[in-house]
Amino acid sequence: MQDIFVPESKPEDALVHQLHTVTIITHDRERFEAIFTEGYGLTSSGWVTPDDETRSYLGFSAEHDIATCGFTKTGEGANLQVRVIHVAQETPQVRPEWMGLYEGGATLSFPMVDLRTHEKRMNAIGVESTIGVKEMDFTSPAGETYTSAEIVYKAPEHIFVMGVTRPEIFVPTGPIDPETGLGGPSYSARCITKADAVNDFLANVLGYEIRRDTYFEVGERSALHMPEGTKERFIQAFAPGASTGYLVLMDHEEATRPSPAPGRGAPNRGIAMWSFETGDIDEVRRRAGSAGITIVQDVAERSSPLMPRGRTMILEDPDGFPIEIVEPT
Repeated sequence: MQDIFVPESKPEDALVHQLHTVTIITHDRERFEAIFTEGYGLTSSGWVTPDDETRSYLGFSAEHDIATCGFTKTGEGANLQVRVIHVAQETPQVRPEWMGLYEGGATLSFPMVDLRTHEKRMNAIGVESTIGVKEMDFTSPAGETYTSAEIVYKAPEHIFVMGVTRPEIFVPTGPIDPETGLGGPSYSARCITKADAVNDFLANVLGYEIRRDTYFEVGERSALHMPEGTKERFIQAFAPGASTGYLVLMDHEEATRPSPAPGRGAPNRGIAMWSFETGDIDEVRRRAGSAGITIVQDVAERSSPLMPRGRTMILEDPDGFPIEIVEPT
């Protein structure tokens, strides 16, 4: 059976590498700290207050009181980083409820071995799943059907944090620590409205591979609380050579609900940015300019919190979502 997680390309083919960091903006840092450290076994970097220049770079004004903290998995399950930005003020939420049809960053997902044991672990810290463990049938690019299972939890800012297992015949969505049965976050998903334009951005500006672009019909008992019968365009995009750190895009077309927030990124609360490393930020900048992509922060030498020191930039993709690019020095 063909597996899109086994790349035919090589890492050296990548202009922009796999997803490095998912940024979450929240008014409830204690809750996220419990979810990530106690629930998923990530390590906290500790909270730091950025200077005014960094605050502005991230999209906050001088009156916003913010602090940043990184959460990572160490050991064999190491993968993506989560950068949480706590904002003291109650800024608008990108997603007004736990429902998958709203525009904006929706999920952060982790590979794991035993979903039911993990649910008990999350319940012990007061985190509820939406509908418990759910099995789902997928179709491979070769037309074969297989079953995966997931569990979806309700995190602050109406973000879904997930656990995912795949059949043993496939590689997992990311590395898993054999001792704990847990891995670090392996992908993030967004609900979008401009699928074709975002696909073009990922492929032509970032150099990503669109390995799945298909349609589903939402069945009964949706774990993301979507109405049964909703048609979903489901897209998975990977960096060349990568089998994890990928992006999921969900376009529900006429069913998509607009976010009440004035924008997808800071200072609005929720999943507010995806960050990537590159070996050639000038080429990314050239491609972005040729494609008419909005440059929010142009290329400059700077220190972005919890990212490698180097030259960075922030783009806004065609769906209005912030994309940070870092070229480490």
